Amino acid sequence: MNFEDNFRDLAPLDPSRDTELWESMVGKIAAAAQPELARRASMPAPGMLLLLQDWIRPAISTAALIAAVAGAILIAQPSSTSSAPGMADALGYPETVATWIEGGQAPSVEELVFALEGDM
Repeated sequence: MNFEDNFRDLAPLDPSRDTELWESMVGKIAAAAQPELARRASMPAPGMLLLLQDWIRPAISTAALIAAVAGAILIAQPSSTSSAPGMADALGYPETVATWIEGGQAPSVEELVFALEGDM
């Protein structure tokens, strides 16, 4: 099937064939649009605040909803008195070694041997 097989003559739709009809149609559309165009012309030019005004109420209500959900989650979670595990705890070091690492202390040789080898 080729494009030319079902080609229809679109010449009757050509506005230049009947200029009087075309100008009449344009005039009717312009006359019908005149009240709306006059209303828009009398309005002040929209500034940034006028453009953002439509977004203020949804933005504030969304922020309030997010804050309420976050507050509910914080209240619903049980409070934990223990501190979060540090890097040394996560790596599996003994507690005394973790204390030295987190405190920035340098242990003595005896403390290192005892901590790494345990009681012998």
